[in-house]
Amino acid sequence: MSTVALAGDSVPVLTPSQPAVEVSRGVQLIDPAAFGFGRPGYMVDATFMDQQDFANRPGGVDFFELRTIIPVWTTKTDSTRLALSLGYNLTEVDLGGLAGMGSETLHTLEAQVSMFWRPAASRWWGLGFVTPGLGTDFQGLSWDDFEVSGLGLLGYRFSDSFSVAGGAFAQYGAEEGRILPALGFIWQSEPFILQVTPPFVVLGWQATDRLTLSLSAYPSGGSWDVEDPNVNRVDLSGWQAAASVIYKLTEKLTLSLRGGMNLGGELELRDANNRTVADETLEAAPFGAVNLRWAF
Repeated sequence: MSTVALAGDSVPVLTPSQPAVEVSRGVQLIDPAAFGFGRPGYMVDATFMDQQDFANRPGGVDFFELRTIIPVWTTKTDSTRLALSLGYNLTEVDLGGLAGMGSETLHTLEAQVSMFWRPAASRWWGLGFVTPGLGTDFQGLSWDDFEVSGLGLLGYRFSDSFSVAGGAFAQYGAEEGRILPALGFIWQSEPFILQVTPPFVVLGWQATDRLTLSLSAYPSGGSWDVEDPNVNRVDLSGWQAAASVIYKLTEKLTLSLRGGMNLGGELELRDANNRTVADETLEAAPFGAVNLRWAF
């Protein structure tokens, strides 16, 4: 999953893998999966998940993920901002002996170059990004480890409480590509906010200046190229439905806790010839996560 950090810009940012950032000046939207949106800053997020049982056989999948985001560079003109950030995910997964595979340590490295455009005194805005990255076990690097995604959006802010955006998202990896529409809206009536930015849906309540509560749904998982006699590709996907508590400890430090259920889990293993070795449906499992973010 890629990242965006556009400090001080008022724009709803919608992508197929991430939530919105801001809808109007001074109003922060909710980042339910803690992907590091909003003001540039350092972020660390850990997700702990109970075993996801195989639906059609004994055993299951154990999962732990640690994510970090580091802002690197940003510059801004009157109407345009450019930014660069780096992200790293460490995933520990035990595949329960499926296709002879057990515990795996998997890595995701990403760099994102993003551009935001909004002319002065205009309700129109635009956004684009390119995110190259690697999904690998670092046992051997090849072209199959490389992935790249991109997004182009055009948005319109009808009012301070309602914004829409539309565009397209493209992704390529492991000799497969896809193009998807990116459509959504954000509606706010303080202290409540509804963010429908597929594939994220978030309902939030700003209880106090420091405390925000939310209900959300968003995708989980990842894809990695691995070196194994039987398996060359691991694709793990699902959806997380969560309740979140976000507390601003100081002006710069925020602590977030979330918990819920991982739903609709799927695990696919493919060999070096891109043939399916295993395709398993996973049962629902509870999860918990903790996030710390230090904003500039």
